[in-house]
Amino acid sequence: MIWTSEVTDSKEPPFSDKLMLQMITSLIASGMSSYGKAMSVSPRRDLGVKYARLITEIGQYADDGAEIMIKNEWMEQPPISADRKDLAK
Repeated sequence: MIWTSEVTDSKEPPFSDKLMLQMITSLIASGMSSYGKAMSVSPRRDLGVKYARLITEIGQYADDGAEIMIKNEWMEQPPISADRKDLAK
């Protein structure tokens, strides 16, 4: 494989949709945390309100991405703890 940055005539995308959506959701989460950090250190109260509004709007955008991942069965179930009631039997 040749590592050049030239335009090719390939019809096949270099990255999968699953990988691209995972990257976008990671960037969205990073942006939300940056607004949270900025809100916590900002001495101006008016900026805190704007940061909170932006976090809410970005959260709705992130929810759309999560719904796409669920619909396509790309999102895995996170690890869960054992059912203690079932183990006690």
